[in-house]
Amino acid sequence: MNNFFQFLLHFIFIATFLFVFIIAIIILKPFRTHRKRKISTITLKVTYLLYLAFFLCFVYLVLFFANNDVSVEDILEDKTSMMYYIIVLISFFLPNIGIMIRRKFKDTSRGLYNFVVSFLNITVILALVYMMSHIQWSF
Repeated sequence: MNNFFQFLLHFIFIATFLFVFIIAIIILKPFRTHRKRKISTITLKVTYLLYLAFFLCFVYLVLFFANNDVSVEDILEDKTSMMYYIIVLISFFLPNIGIMIRRKFKDTSRGLYNFVVSFLNITVILALVYMMSHIQWSF
């Protein structure tokens, strides 16, 4: 019976994450382009969707497959763990804020803004991949 509830919990999280990702695709309309800034708009939207996919995978893997045998005192003493938490918090907020405030910029600077936020999204993706590679997995 324990395996059934574990499977159900995994299924609920996967379904919720897929729902969030599909809603993001519907809201962003990634291949609907602006006639003046086609490349920068598509680049921003695609890198954001890639970021979101990596972030949701990272959260899922940390929740269900990371080795949780570490005590709170060990985490507080370990400076790299604190740095990882700060990076995760930054990676949660910055790309989301970047995609939300993109329409506040005027026509002259929006192309540059799109490329800067796209670069930020790629940097966050690389940081998430780096952190995923350093997690001790418990399969």
